[in-house]
Amino acid sequence: MSQGSLFSAQWHRVRDVCPRLASDVTVSRHVYRGRTAYVLHRRDTADCHRLDVAGFELVDRLDGETSVGQVWDQAIVERDKDAPTQDEWIALLADLHAADLMVVDRHIAEERLFDRRQKHRASERQQRYLNPLYLRFALHDPDQWLTTLTPLAKRLFSRTAGLLWLMLMAVACISAFSQGVRLWDALTDATLLSARTTLLFVLVYPPLKFLHELAHALAVKRAGGEVHETGMALMILLPLPYVDASASALFPDKQDRMLVSAAGILVELSAAAIGLLLWATTDGLLQEIGLVLFMTGGISTLLLNGNPLLKFDGYYLLADWIEIPNLASRSRRTVLDGLRSLLTGKSSRQRRTEDRAEKAWLHAYGIFSATYRTLLMLSIAWVLSDRWFFMGVMLAVLVVILSVVLPLWRAVSALFRDPAYHCRRAVVLAIALPLLLLMMAVWVPVPHTSVVPGVVWIPEEAEIRVSSNCDINDVFVQPGQQVKAGDVLFACEEPELQARLHELVARVDELQVRRAGAAARDPLELGTLDAELQASEAAIQDTRERMAAITQRAGFDGLFDVVGTAALQGRALTRGDVVAFVIPPTTRTVRLAIDERAIARFDEDLQAVQLRIQGPHGRARVFDTAVLRRMPKATRMVSSAALSTYGGGMHEADPAGDGTLLKNAVFDVELAWPQVAEFAAVGSHVGVRLVYAPAPLLERMGTKLRQTLAGRVAS
Repeated sequence: MSQGSLFSAQWHRVRDVCPRLASDVTVSRHVYRGRTAYVLHRRDTADCHRLDVAGFELVDRLDGETSVGQVWDQAIVERDKDAPTQDEWIALLADLHAADLMVVDRHIAEERLFDRRQKHRASERQQRYLNPLYLRFALHDPDQWLTTLTPLAKRLFSRTAGLLWLMLMAVACISAFSQGVRLWDALTDATLLSARTTLLFVLVYPPLKFLHELAHALAVKRAGGEVHETGMALMILLPLPYVDASASALFPDKQDRMLVSAAGILVELSAAAIGLLLWATTDGLLQEIGLVLFMTGGISTLLLNGNPLLKFDGYYLLADWIEIPNLASRSRRTVLDGLRSLLTGKSSRQRRTEDRAEKAWLHAYGIFSATYRTLLMLSIAWVLSDRWFFMGVMLAVLVVILSVVLPLWRAVSALFRDPAYHCRRAVVLAIALPLLLLMMAVWVPVPHTSVVPGVVWIPEEAEIRVSSNCDINDVFVQPGQQVKAGDVLFACEEPELQARLHELVARVDELQVRRAGAAARDPLELGTLDAELQASEAAIQDTRERMAAITQRAGFDGLFDVVGTAALQGRALTRGDVVAFVIPPTTRTVRLAIDERAIARFDEDLQAVQLRIQGPHGRARVFDTAVLRRMPKATRMVSSAALSTYGGGMHEADPAGDGTLLKNAVFDVELAWPQVAEFAAVGSHVGVRLVYAPAPLLERMGTKLRQTLAGRVAS
């Protein structure tokens, strides 16, 4: 007997009621975790309810003539201290009545104790129509024509079919392993998200989903069950067929129940395997269809149907495997009971029969499933907002309401309704503690750091730029050669300067002839010609100096390398172009790109910068560094493709570019290389840790949310 009171204040209202099980209720004997249980099912409602042996013995005595009080009195005599309390007996009857499994002999005031019927039906409607991830609309009863397919079902789910399925999976795994690099390149190709691939997905997924649901129905018929509902579901706004395979809950054999749950997953994995083999052995349209089929079957299995944290096939498969029926609802009640006990300091009023492992499963599943569902819905909203901003925002708001606002509202309502929470401990933990945490989030600064990838680069003076438009006519050093400071690398010829020089020389010759004649006849003109001659000679000197500057020399010792093609001879250059590099042996810098939305925080709140550099023996060391310069203007071009997703960076590369062109503008930042750091290859990645001034958590979250929304609106 539980530790609660044996008697109930509501007992006088129900003791004379004579209920009975509905006439169409069927009873199945199951074994869960070594304990016998009885599953009650009513076809009209398609609901199931599980009772332990003690509870079923009491319910089985209700025949419409024996009253509730008589059954309880008899249980007290037979079981003594193991008999249920009056509250437990009333709660059991209320559960059965809410599931429409119990029929009361007459409409009396006591039925107010069983008013959960409407709540139960409202909960069913909520699950069917208010789940944004999976909306269901019933259309047809397919049981009659599915019965004719029973022989096919027995062949499909036979040992021979199972061996063939395993062989298909083995061949697909071998193919995936042998062509892993090629498959990865295909899956990460930017063209994979094209309109053509999207259309193929829309055409492939509904037929695959039809086969998926048909497999569930056939698995039910194989074990002798019935399927009385099929219809259309909206999964993330994509219309798909579905069938109601809940009849499998009555199968006494655990293996039959698991097979029904796994049938759809087996079909999707088969489709993924066939798609992989089709992709590996064909080309053209068939190869594209194979890749889409592989992705559709694989992604659907991993994220949805095969994932036990969502209430799809994987959930029921897990529940049957660990032998914990009603895993989702029981885990939710277990977590809520644990929170209630934590707040009030009192144990649960309900009798618990779970063993230690079962309690661990219930607590873990309740926490992880709720977290995963919320994160999945927010991720879907994020993806949708990239193309349909309003739809994504509305979905995110709905997720926040269902996952945060409604649970908080229920919790606050429970605090006022349930007398158990009307104690000092509950008030402190339920009200004062959240307020304290909220105040800390608003006012208490917390350390703020971020880690971004940087790329090892060379100093700016190691870059060789041309100061004017010119053509390379002489090359003195080939790429890959070592050079010393002052060595001539290549020489440019600027046609405009050469023409300018010839023009100035001719002008000087003309002025000298005119000056010789003016010296004899016009002393006043002689002064004017002398001034003009002096200016022309200065222009000649300047032009020759500019032509000499086009000859490029090495600024220090290092390795000569060029940008683009190795053939320098004859290349036409534009003023400001980076033509080549002289890579010093050890001198380095670090370049990183800061998103333009975060540059204000970088300029105002940055306190320190650290580099995490991998040593030659695999050991990483952390060095303090400083910002050498920051470009004053944002640009979509980065110094190295290693800073974009093309080369393993964090900034999304524009598919139209060569890896150095980004989709969004960034600020180029150059960091000093620590003098005590060891050699690092140019172009390799290093971790850059940016330490900002501490800020309250809520402020940081608000800033991040505003930046994210602004970026999505702009895109």
